[in-house]
Amino acid sequence: MAAQQSALPPQMQVDAMSTGSQFREFLSQYNKITEQCFMACVHDFTTRRVINAESTCALNCLEKYMKMTNRISQRFQEHQLTSSDALAAAAQKAS
Repeated sequence: MAAQQSALPPQMQVDAMSTGSQFREFLSQYNKITEQCFMACVHDFTTRRVINAESTCALNCLEKYMKMTNRISQRFQEHQLTSSDALAAAAQKAS
């Protein structure tokens, strides 16, 4: 893999490394939410089948996690916009 990356132009090497770290982050988040929802929802190991209550619980768990993540992202973007607007206003006053 390192030999393949060294043959790439520098910008493509940075993009490849960034994509790799994003993929690792995605896998980390995926594993985290999978474990949390499994621990919260699956309690009966006496059957091989996933019972309806477990399935519903897991879907609700994932949906709640996705909504929470989306809400946090929205608030972060709003905060970033407010901060950059304040910085722009301060820079304009300074000049």
